[in-house]
Amino acid sequence: MPLPLPLPRNGDPDRLPRRRSAVLTHLAVAATLLVGNAGPTHAEPAAELTELINRYRAEAPPCEGRDGPPLTPLHSDAALAAVGFDPGSGPLQAALDRAGYLSARAQAIVIGGPGQAGAAMTLLRERYCRLLLDPGFTRIASDRDARGRWRVLLAQPLLAPDLAPWPQAGREVLTQVNAARAQARLCGQRRYPAARPLRWSAPLGQAAFGHSQDMARQDYFDHRGRDGSDVAERSARQGYVGRRIGENIAAGQGDPSAAVAGWVASPGHCANLMDPGYTEMGAAYAVDGASIGKIYWTQVLGTPR
Repeated sequence: MPLPLPLPRNGDPDRLPRRRSAVLTHLAVAATLLVGNAGPTHAEPAAELTELINRYRAEAPPCEGRDGPPLTPLHSDAALAAVGFDPGSGPLQAALDRAGYLSARAQAIVIGGPGQAGAAMTLLRERYCRLLLDPGFTRIASDRDARGRWRVLLAQPLLAPDLAPWPQAGREVLTQVNAARAQARLCGQRRYPAARPLRWSAPLGQAAFGHSQDMARQDYFDHRGRDGSDVAERSARQGYVGRRIGENIAAGQGDPSAAVAGWVASPGHCANLMDPGYTEMGAAYAVDGASIGKIYWTQVLGTPR
């Protein structure tokens, strides 16, 4: 869900400090599990091990005494294989960042000893069944290093595979926001009745994109722009003069559904979203893999004069 940075209901953005540590709490932490010592890795695909792992997931075997449902296969990911993770050179997240691989979750397992994929699979089943059967992972890369050690990388990409360019994604945010406004709901302790649907505003969409892009490029998370601007000023630059202006922001959500769901779940964001005084909105995202939040969403709500 997004960080709790709502605007007051009068639309005057709060002045917020950088929230680097807070943003980090909303991103999955990548970890590494090691068995034995691992040397430098190279790109020798271990397709047999990947096939065995997917077969194992389809069998729905018991894990740690519990039965689970059959799972869909993990997709081999060339970009994940190109990460070139070396356990001796630092944490997995650093390797992902260097390679520009945006992940919501990632895990690495490196094992030494077995010379055949079947024997390696036996060890993985015994020690790491919970990871192999985690339905949250959808991507895999397997290989062996020059010293015969096996490496398995599991990941869930941060960005949805069908994430559209920001103008289309912004309109999907509008659709989902209007679906939320169509139902009465509690935002914290306050009950809001169903509200009329919002219209798309191209100027507000451009204002949203500009702020998302600025946050992504300059690696910050704040309603106040790096140039000192607030949402009303940014909207006015796009030719929008409103009687009321409000803004919601989020970081780390890979698709419109996740961004809107987070806003609905946060009392302050929800109050903005359900406010019947707004009649229009624009929304956009921007991505920068070098930033802490990776992907930044902005929703600008307004009522024209």
